[in-house]
Parts: sequence; C-alpha cells; structure tokens
Amino acid sequence: MATRLLPAEGSAVREAGVHPRRQRKLVLRAENPSEAAIRDWCVEYLARTLDLPHQTIDTEMTFAGLGLDSANSVFLIVELEDWLGLELTPDLLFDHPSIGELARHLATRAGR
Repeated sequence: MATRLLPAEGSAVREAGVHPRRQRKLVLRAENPSEAAIRDWCVEYLARTLDLPHQTIDTEMTFAGLGLDSANSVFLIVELEDWLGLELTPDLLFDHPSIGELARHLATRAGR
C-alpha cells in the first residue's frame, strides 16, 4: 500500500485548488487500500477514540455495539475521507454498520 504526504495549510495549497477541509493538517493518504488495510485503520482509530484494547474490537460488531456515538461517527467519516481521499456521506455507517462491512464497501469503492 503506497501513501503520499499532503501539504499543510498554506497559500500554495489553496492556489493549487485543494479543498479547504483537506488543508488543515498533514495526512498520510492511502493509495488504493485493501480491505484489510481499511479494517486495520478502523480498528486503530476506534481503539484510540474509544480507549479500547485493539484485541477487544470485533470487526463484525456494529459501531453502536462498540460504543461509537453520533459525534464520533462523524469524526470517523471525516478522518476516513482524509485518509482515503474519497468523499463520504454521513449515512455511510448506517448502511455499513460494522468495521467489516465498511471495509468491504470502501475497498470496492477505492478500486481494490
């Protein structure tokens, strides 16, 4: 899996036409991530966000079952957008309510 580093906020970035939301920080962007890479990213994100040990996160359990609330769901979507370079809709976690389902869907969308 290849990654590329995006520039932080700045006039050169703005002049280049990068969406303002994408300018706010340095982001390691995944290039065509596999289902496993997306699943691992989600596990890492949820472990950090929900303060859970990685090994306790069941990738087929619903996000609600893992304890993800609506505010953190939005943050998850925004971070995934940044990482994948895809535009994602807020209802994504309702349509794909587990890490496994989400990873399968996003890997297909990302071309894997």
